[in-house]
Amino acid sequence: MHKQPYSVPAAFRAPHSDVPAKQCRFPSVSLPSRLLAALAWIGLASALPAEAQSSEPPLSASPAAPEAAELQKALEEGGIAIQTARPGVRLSGYLDSSFVDNFIPPNARIPTRMADDGIAGGGFNFNTVRLLLEKPLDDQNRWETGFRADVFAGQDAASMGGPDNLAGLGTPTEAGNARNSASFLLAEAYVSFRIPVGNAIDLKVGKFVPPLGFEVMERPGNVNFSYGNLYANLIPEMVTGMEAVYRPLDWVETTLGVLDGSFNAARAGFPFFGESTNTLGNGAAYLFLASAAFDAPARNARLMVSGLYGPNGANPPGFGLAPSLPGSGVFVESPLNQAAPFFLGDVWGEWIPKAARDRLLLAWETTGGFYEGVGVPGNGPLQSSRWLGASLWAKYQVNSLASIALRTDWIHGSANEILSDHVGPADIYSATGTVAFDIWENLMVRTEFRMDWGAAVYGTPLSPMGALLFPISSGPAFLWAVETVYSF
Repeated sequence: MHKQPYSVPAAFRAPHSDVPAKQCRFPSVSLPSRLLAALAWIGLASALPAEAQSSEPPLSASPAAPEAAELQKALEEGGIAIQTARPGVRLSGYLDSSFVDNFIPPNARIPTRMADDGIAGGGFNFNTVRLLLEKPLDDQNRWETGFRADVFAGQDAASMGGPDNLAGLGTPTEAGNARNSASFLLAEAYVSFRIPVGNAIDLKVGKFVPPLGFEVMERPGNVNFSYGNLYANLIPEMVTGMEAVYRPLDWVETTLGVLDGSFNAARAGFPFFGESTNTLGNGAAYLFLASAAFDAPARNARLMVSGLYGPNGANPPGFGLAPSLPGSGVFVESPLNQAAPFFLGDVWGEWIPKAARDRLLLAWETTGGFYEGVGVPGNGPLQSSRWLGASLWAKYQVNSLASIALRTDWIHGSANEILSDHVGPADIYSATGTVAFDIWENLMVRTEFRMDWGAAVYGTPLSPMGALLFPISSGPAFLWAVETVYSF
């Protein structure tokens, strides 16, 4: 199942999605005009921001001409082997860099932001070089296989990889490796199978992105530059296991899966003795995934409903225990997670109104869950944790050059926190504006302004425990950023 079938630029969406990206038709703008307009906007209106459309580059070779095919067949019949490129294998990617300034005290950090979005002070970030190699399944109802391998390198890989990335030799104790531009992350690696039963069942086995959450790992594929609070704190970016996708109707897509009991890593559990064994307590930790997507007849709207249930819990996310032990978030394990029921539900939707001539995108998301297994092993009864979150997005494509996007969100954690470096209850809010420019066909520039406020939005961490100490501030915490993305 693929997220965001309408709003994500084609170059950054999974190429095998069968729903084409919505394209807006605008009058052409000359290159000098694009450059001047972009520079003017960045200099004069940096408090606004957005995401840009990018057309999909040619990713695979065209089929051989009939004459070439006949010649190859004749040579092979004559005993001469001809090696040709495997058809349908695609290579694509992008390079993403930025300048980010967070107006917070030195040595402070914003634990509910993705780590490289929350570094104190201003500086240049090498966010990502992303390489995607895949052979997608086609649209035929027949036996078929494919694969996908998706690699990230840079500061996003350091921030998102959690226990499952390969870190370089930067500054591993600061801001969750966020300053480490030499990190690598294998974001997805799976084999896909098509079984021609009914309308065809598509199977994935390996590591992949689940259908939960409106935002995606690829920054250029999101409405805004920075990751929202729901995606950074409550949603699994990656899972490991198996899922089956089936379309009983043209406008309905269903997904069922069995996963290891952890967010963003293979195998669940806390490595007390150097390894995680996918167990919590004495029980195997598996997560069961169920999801359904509903498309509008005009393909201009989608509703996605998803749930994750673990009878024996999950780890990560790492939970805290009130009043003194903070949570560790969705990327880090916790020794406090015990065998007990875990549930996460997520619903999001998007709509491109026809009345706005395909220029306007509206989207929303709400998520929440519970966990009944927070506690010190062998020390008293287990405690429960609850969390909620909601977000709204709006994006308007002004013309073929510029677009404007807005996002607002809210997250809530109970006493035994899922939120990193917090001991709840806590409510945190943010508002974000983005302006994006399509300078060339494969070059996007955007600028963003963001404000976060709420309980313990930023503070100075105590190493090695990671808990926020004085001064702790409820904000507001401001971000200003300029991003450039080159896709290929």
